[in-house]
Amino acid sequence: MRKIFGSIGALTLMLTVISCGGSTDLGGGGGGGGGGGGGGGGTCPAGTFCMGSSIFFTATSTTQPVSLTFGSNQAVTWFNDGIAHNVVFDNPSSAQAVGNGSSGNIPDPATGTFQRQFAAAGTYPFHCTIHGTATTGMRGTVVVQ
Repeated sequence: MRKIFGSIGALTLMLTVISCGGSTDLGGGGGGGGGGGGGGGGTCPAGTFCMGSSIFFTATSTTQPVSLTFGSNQAVTWFNDGIAHNVVFDNPSSAQAVGNGSSGNIPDPATGTFQRQFAAAGTYPFHCTIHGTATTGMRGTVVVQ
């Protein structure tokens, strides 16, 4: 009987260790994270909004909403390494094209780097409609000074 309970205990421990493994998010991130949010928290280049499994994160924060500050007409970068996300702005017309890129919302990309710029000083909220709303879940703000 002890062998059975010992085997069950060892199996449970092994499954727990395996299920708490890393992630494929940028920088390895890890799972869990405060109430099941998960993902992110890995290496994200400075001045970039990275997209984790269900959060935006920056080089210094995973707390939603994340926020970064930029100068007017400075390129703002979002990076997604593979999970379906989008970026929807409260005011899409304020998110202007950078170079030959697009303007407005960023559609559901599989992977890639996307940039927008903002001409006027202000705060520009955004969120992922797949993993949040304007007031909950995966969201952030661009602050332009």
